Amino acid sequence: MAVIPFVMIYLIPAVSAAALAILMWQHRYYRGGRPFTLLLVAIAWWNACHALSIADTTFEGTLFWSLLQNVGIVLIGPCWLLIALAYSGEWWRVPRWIRRGIFVPELVALVLALTNNLHYLWWSTVEADTSRPFLWLSVTRGPAFWFHSIYAYVCLAIGILVLARASWQSPPVHRYHARLMLTAALIPAIGNVVFLSGVKMPWNDDPTPVLLFISAAVGIYTTMRYRLFDLAPLAEQEVIASLPDGLIILDSRGLVAEINQHAPRLLGISSERWIGRPLAQLVVNSPFGRDLQLLLTTTVTASTRPTIFDNGTQAIEVRIRPLQTATGITTGTLLLIRDVSERIRAEQERISHIAALRLINAIARSANTAQETGSLLDTIARMIVQDGQWERVSIGLIGESQTTITVVVDHTTHGIGSLQGQVIDGNAAVSLIRRIERDQPSFIYLTELNAEDPLAEGLRREGLQSLLLVPLRHEHYATGILGLATNAPKTMTPTLEKLATAIGELITDAIVRIRLYEEVKRADRLKTGFLAMVSHELRTPLTSIIGYTDMLRRGVLGELSPEVQETLGYMKQASLNLMRLINDILEFSRMEAGQLSMEVEPVNVEAIIQNVVGQMLPQAHERNLTLKTNLLPNTPRIVANAGRLEQVLINLISNAIKFNRPNGLIEISVEPRGEWLRIKVSDTGIGIAPADQERIFEEFQRVRSPNGKREQGIGLGLAICRRLITYMGGRIGVESTPGEGSTFFCDLPTVAASRMVGKHADA
Repeated sequence: MAVIPFVMIYLIPAVSAAALAILMWQHRYYRGGRPFTLLLVAIAWWNACHALSIADTTFEGTLFWSLLQNVGIVLIGPCWLLIALAYSGEWWRVPRWIRRGIFVPELVALVLALTNNLHYLWWSTVEADTSRPFLWLSVTRGPAFWFHSIYAYVCLAIGILVLARASWQSPPVHRYHARLMLTAALIPAIGNVVFLSGVKMPWNDDPTPVLLFISAAVGIYTTMRYRLFDLAPLAEQEVIASLPDGLIILDSRGLVAEINQHAPRLLGISSERWIGRPLAQLVVNSPFGRDLQLLLTTTVTASTRPTIFDNGTQAIEVRIRPLQTATGITTGTLLLIRDVSERIRAEQERISHIAALRLINAIARSANTAQETGSLLDTIARMIVQDGQWERVSIGLIGESQTTITVVVDHTTHGIGSLQGQVIDGNAAVSLIRRIERDQPSFIYLTELNAEDPLAEGLRREGLQSLLLVPLRHEHYATGILGLATNAPKTMTPTLEKLATAIGELITDAIVRIRLYEEVKRADRLKTGFLAMVSHELRTPLTSIIGYTDMLRRGVLGELSPEVQETLGYMKQASLNLMRLINDILEFSRMEAGQLSMEVEPVNVEAIIQNVVGQMLPQAHERNLTLKTNLLPNTPRIVANAGRLEQVLINLISNAIKFNRPNGLIEISVEPRGEWLRIKVSDTGIGIAPADQERIFEEFQRVRSPNGKREQGIGLGLAICRRLITYMGGRIGVESTPGEGSTFFCDLPTVAASRMVGKHADA
């Protein structure tokens, strides 16, 4: 029981230090927060182990706790050094590996202390001392202990010197708490020196653990009371110095009160004396002097938006804001200066790229929709001039002889240029063609040309300095040249080269495509005209042949034998087949030429079907086929063209007759389908394979019969039917099973559902 007071002397600081360590851990993100926490943990550990060594009554127990308390002892010196570095602002100037490396010697000493019974370098002798109220160890300290002590005192001494310097250099407003921190560091150092010198304490024991706790408590009070972690002025100075931007603080008179090292460089001023001088006078020699003086003379009542000054080679962003007290009184001005040259250049490049993409997109749209070469090239040249990068744009096409260049387009910022329509020949043409044979854009500068060069005379006459030549090539052959000229010198950049190449390729592709399109249109016109002429010229003699055949069969020129009558019947049928083919060709050519128009109106579909059946009945009976209808009592009227619908039905019934089986059946029926009416022509013929059911509606497509024989015709009948039904706003299709027959159907809108009454459908 006699040892309890001595135990409490160390146990109370141990518990208190542990509680303070938890408190400081909450501030671990500030500089010095972590080493302060570690220091308190070490103090708590030392006091706790020392209290346990007093409480233990055995020699082995006292020895164990005495050695174990060195875990906390070896951390004291390095922790105090780190705290001093953090407070004084020297933290970031010390490399991280040094801040961590200062613990290595103490960790080595700790290992030697804990393994003392193997080498006795920490304590060479250890004996029990019973002269005190508790068991005490009388030791002879070894070299490892003195190494640790010297190193710990060196760390503590360096920390004290750092704090003393900070206390001396601190402004008066911060000097008090700086001296408190210095006092906190001196308390344990003085107490430990006194103890090691042999002076006995009142309680006849080592006071260092208790003094360390008192020292730490004073340090915590100082940092908490004066908020040194987040408001230390030395830290503020360090932040200002480490800013990558320029910072200038002006007082109420416009005099420089604070400036960091980057501001003079950004302003382009080499003056060595700044503090106390008017900034408006200092910036006179700055490249941005006039703009800055204008900005400084402006009354600032609130934070302004950043202002960018650009002198062509450097761009800075200046942000100015007033410094006001809590009562709103302006006491100074803060200027932040940032180098934005890279950002401005990046923005200019981005704007240039966007403009280039827009130009290419506009040229591509024009090229894709153009149908005539001259108007296309004129539009492209005007676009490039309006883009603002070039004063003159010319496009020339190389003649077939490869010795002349015809300037088809010449646009300037003032309108049409003088070169448009001119033919360049001779040495000038040869020189230009030779240059574009390099197959890549190239610059021609007036200053680089000889006086005798024909290009030099042309550039000088037009007042131009630079000419960018872009070859227009197709399949490795030069077809033309694009010239971009300016009266200011330019340089070839990768972006400009890619842009010029892309524009040249677009122009070349468009020219080739338009020429091909014009050739196709010309060929199409020739084809349509040829078909129309041939069809018209063939119909005239065929009409005569059919007429004379009818006269002979009727006996106008005398009675004919049955054999001759049969032969004339074959002649008439062949002539009618040929007439139908000619009519199909003529009809198709009119559709292709866009010359077919039809008027749609409400029609009686029942009457149309009956009329068509009456016309086709003789042909069906001739093939021994049954032709019947299956109509509804009140068949709704549809919107169509009566004549064209008859033409479609006649074609479908003719195909059903042609491809039907002997003694087969053909049925025409109608089927309401909501707002549509379906007209169906069904047969019991050979059927159509699924792969051919869509193909038969294409031009010039015919299907073979099961025996491999192609039927007569040119494959235009169903293609014409599809177009006619489509023009009437309907749909045509087929459902068929090979060997079982086919059903062709036409879906047309009913009168109640259609809004097309009175309108026209043009081919």
